[in-house]
Amino acid sequence: MGRSEKKKRFTSEETASFCDQIAMLLNSGIPLYEGAYILAQEVEDKKTRQVLNRIEELVRENMPLYEALADTGAFPEYMLHMVKVGETTGKLEDVLRSLAAYYERDANVKAGIRSAVTFPVVLFAMMAVIMLVMVFWIIPMFEEMFLELNAEVAASTQRMMNGGILAGKLLAGITCVLFVVLLAALLWYRTASGEQAVKRIAAWFGPVRRLSGRMATGQFLSALGLMTVSGMDQGEALKMAADGCTDRTVKGRIEACLALVSAGENFDGALNKSKLITGRDNRMLGVAMRSGATDEILEKLGKQYDEKLGASLLGLSGRIETGMVVVLAVMVGTVLISIMLPLVSMISSIG
Repeated sequence: MGRSEKKKRFTSEETASFCDQIAMLLNSGIPLYEGAYILAQEVEDKKTRQVLNRIEELVRENMPLYEALADTGAFPEYMLHMVKVGETTGKLEDVLRSLAAYYERDANVKAGIRSAVTFPVVLFAMMAVIMLVMVFWIIPMFEEMFLELNAEVAASTQRMMNGGILAGKLLAGITCVLFVVLLAALLWYRTASGEQAVKRIAAWFGPVRRLSGRMATGQFLSALGLMTVSGMDQGEALKMAADGCTDRTVKGRIEACLALVSAGENFDGALNKSKLITGRDNRMLGVAMRSGATDEILEKLGKQYDEKLGASLLGLSGRIETGMVVVLAVMVGTVLISIMLPLVSMISSIG
């Protein structure tokens, strides 16, 4: 790839598909380099083909898969570490299938967030358009009527009319400025630095903070299940999970859990005391650990948290939509009433 050309970064959907396809190729006995070549011939995107061709070239030279993936710069750090664990433990196929499921869930969560955010943004855009129409079409029309009748109305009515026109312009201006700020924030969020900054700012809001915690906990459970499948030590798994967690509260709980495990506490007890998994979920985990089904229950709990997150997103989106509809109705109504009342008064005084 040329130095000036921006490197390809795989999305969660693309990462899940890649892991699933490589796992299928391994299961069929096809060498990794040949599998990468086959995949490269099937894709249409030029940058994706370049990534796959590079993987094929490096693996053909007997480079480990995780090093070849790291060389391309196209895959998440967490995936690279797990592929390394899979190659080291001889469970690469199992790890890749678990990674495929992990990134599919991650893609679904992100799709839910986008869906929850899209409609409020569209609604806010409609608010801005309505207010602009009022400023540049409806209010000027009333101003023209006012100027024609200006000499025949009382001073108090004139002040009311001027105040209504000013209020309309002010509200429209505020709405448009807020929309521009929101649009700029969304564009900034698409950058790496902007995403982190927006997340830090959003963390100050209670509902967003709770959603972030729930999402981080679900990711932690899914990752822990994946690392359990790969045969990773519990302490190492917790340390890796803490390194990959972006939510401060959940990360602190994972670190507290790691400290308890290091001090000799049972794993399920440490999860309970650190408030990572409590109540019925913790009891289910304790039973599963004793029956040798730890990875299965962790995957199940991770899916449950994803479902809860989806329901929370829908609820938050519904509250935002309702609030914005009410605000829009109040703003438009306030402007129209503030202009119509003086106008009615003017017409009555003339009549």
